[in-house]
Amino acid sequence: MSSVYSEIILDYYRHPRNKGTLDHPHIKAKDSNPLCGDIIEMQLELDGNDSVKDVRFNGQGCAISQASASMLTELVKGKKLDDVRSISKEEILQLEGRTFRALEIC
Repeated sequence: MSSVYSEIILDYYRHPRNKGTLDHPHIKAKDSNPLCGDIIEMQLELDGNDSVKDVRFNGQGCAISQASASMLTELVKGKKLDDVRSISKEEILQLEGRTFRALEIC
């Protein structure tokens, strides 16, 4: 893992963006990885045009899973719900313009 990659992951892990809960989410999704015990819950609030007005995540797990959830919140904020639903695995693995192959094992 390159030092730049490590610094980005650690920054998002130590200073997560959009971590917490929404008062009245329109959509909630929770998943876990039984192999390592990581748990992530995402909450979305939509505006009148079905765009993501606000997003929060909560969870526990390794630095990579928590940083990835934080990055994903930035990716989906402001997007149409249909666009969010069509985000590919490759798009998630290339968050921040870097391919995070370590995520494939998470």
